[in-house]
Amino acid sequence: MDLPKALFISNSKFLDTSFPEGGVKFCTDEYIQLIKQQFEVIPFAVDYSNTFFYKIKKRIGVAVYEDYEIKEYNETLAKSIKENNIKYVFLNLTNTATFANLIRQIAPDVKIILCSHGNESGDFLHDIAGHNKYKNIKKKIAIYVLGKTLVTEYNLRKSIDLVLTVSEVEENIEKWLGAYKVYMVARTMQKNTSDTEPVGGRVGFLSDLSHEPNYYGINKVCGELTMVNTKNIELHLVGSGKERGEMLERNYSFVKYLGHLNNKQLDIEIKSWTFALNPVFYYSRGVSTKLGKILGMGVPVITTNKGMRGYTWNDGELPVCSNSVEMAQIIIKNSNDKTSYLHYRNEVIKIQNSAPSLAKMLRDILKLIDGE
Repeated sequence: MDLPKALFISNSKFLDTSFPEGGVKFCTDEYIQLIKQQFEVIPFAVDYSNTFFYKIKKRIGVAVYEDYEIKEYNETLAKSIKENNIKYVFLNLTNTATFANLIRQIAPDVKIILCSHGNESGDFLHDIAGHNKYKNIKKKIAIYVLGKTLVTEYNLRKSIDLVLTVSEVEENIEKWLGAYKVYMVARTMQKNTSDTEPVGGRVGFLSDLSHEPNYYGINKVCGELTMVNTKNIELHLVGSGKERGEMLERNYSFVKYLGHLNNKQLDIEIKSWTFALNPVFYYSRGVSTKLGKILGMGVPVITTNKGMRGYTWNDGELPVCSNSVEMAQIIIKNSNDKTSYLHYRNEVIKIQNSAPSLAKMLRDILKLIDGE
């Protein structure tokens, strides 16, 4: 039996199978797998604007939801919707929300679902007020842009039938922004529980260190670890952000920065950790996508409650802390304790077996959007 078709509008780079895995790519693939539970997914690739004015506005930081030249896609989008008898259009990432008005003009009865990876203004606020990334006139411009971004997000929600979010925090933000209907898509796990070979005292962090919340979190933990005995502790850092990774390695004797690893190397590396770290100490945009990947591999994770946003399961527990001091203490206490490792490894298996399924979530989504 042929499945009905659903259109999936996304930037072309996130549809490219050769594009390096990262949080956005990982989340994009999850959304595609979700939709495939009941639809044939028809990808519709779009690319960033190449106009002179966009480049200038982007450079000075005042381009608010202007990543795409929407009118350029009018004919091709209309053709794709008509030829494939599209009843549902999924928009990948919040910056594609600007296509909603065009879709409404082309096909008024089509259901439009925004697949959010996180609210655009979330991390922007932290950059302005928390990390003081902007100074002087740049800060004044950033504050203005933040306000304009929030107003734009509110207005864009008027043409969208349903917003899918990745966490409870984002779910409430979307409701505050005026979304008609909101549904949290809980993170899922691809089980890969072949034997692990943990090295006593070795913990790891898989992350893009150029992303401010990631660097902030792991740097705080490293600072706290210097206050205790790290003689038998190794902290392996994996991922992009070479400059910061190498700086952390220079600053802390127990840190080893491994950079970007291919899938085979990454699999071997993660399975050598007694515990992975998930040092999320404030609510940044989106979710910790790597948490699901690591749990799927059967490796225990030391995390914060904020780091588990977007995840639900019915059975199993992880070592949870509230701040960097507590995370350092848990590392020291557990990373050389084989009994503790085996206990939490068994807990991870319980988590895997009690996490929600994509099929059930899509059934719930369609009931919600169709008003059943």
